[in-house]
Amino acid sequence: MNWLSRAAMMVMLVLIIIQVFTRYILNDPIEGVIGATELYLMPIIVFGSLSYLEMYDGHVRVGIVFDALPEGLRAGFNVVLRLVAAAFFALICYGASREALKAWDFGYRTSGDIDAPLVTTLVIAPIGCVLIVLRLLVNAAGDVQHLRGASDRTG
Repeated sequence: MNWLSRAAMMVMLVLIIIQVFTRYILNDPIEGVIGATELYLMPIIVFGSLSYLEMYDGHVRVGIVFDALPEGLRAGFNVVLRLVAAAFFALICYGASREALKAWDFGYRTSGDIDAPLVTTLVIAPIGCVLIVLRLLVNAAGDVQHLRGASDRTG
């Protein structure tokens, strides 16, 4: 998914450069660039890269407090925080999935320059949320193993 996210970023970059060129140089902008960017590319960039970010522990945290904690306590906090985050993203996934199914059932379509079924853009968030939930659970399991290993060494 991270590669898809990167590809979406590159496509967005190229589309916006072309849009600026055609708008300000040729005075004839391409239709649909803003719609494609906001409906498809930006959600893919955000939700496609969440699990990758978690995989490499790239999220923001208050290092001055967190790094001062003992290693065992830090790992324990990591487990709790990752489980809370997994529950949070599972709730987001549930809500976003319901919206996507509703859009599918009622045949909602996007508005603006792009005329497409709304469900095509609404499925991006649940897919990304499922991936981040899985990654958070895997990382929490790794933290639990780290805690067990640390307690085996001290015990």
